[in-house]
Amino acid sequence: MSALTEGLEDYLEATLLEERERRVVRTKDLAKRLGVTSPSVNAAVRELGSLGLVKHEAYGHIELTPRGRKKAALVYARHTTLYHLFADVLKMPARISETNACGMEHHLDALAVKKLARLLEFLKKKSGKSGPFAAELREALGDD
Repeated sequence: MSALTEGLEDYLEATLLEERERRVVRTKDLAKRLGVTSPSVNAAVRELGSLGLVKHEAYGHIELTPRGRKKAALVYARHTTLYHLFADVLKMPARISETNACGMEHHLDALAVKKLARLLEFLKKKSGKSGPFAAELREALGDD
């Protein structure tokens, strides 16, 4: 059994998102979402299947297993937490926030995500208010 690579995590996350949007996940949908070829998706899905994270029969739908769903949810939580930190708190453009979140999401464990999410909520709450902390935060972040 091989390790879960960054690329395979991207496939898990994409499968979760496709499932939420369409309910049924097909190879061609993942290929389009990720900007890859169908053979690349097939190879990744085979690997995810061997890890027990997805179920897929030839020419059938792709389904996350309970373990795969849990792992995909963690990857997605890391991604969204980082995205909101960059976009909402640091006020970076959406495209740059997305790129940074995608690059960093693979390197955080569950505890780091939990702590970052708490910090994000605290900063969002404080930055929307008036007062010395909010003013200092806005000044510290600048208007690049």
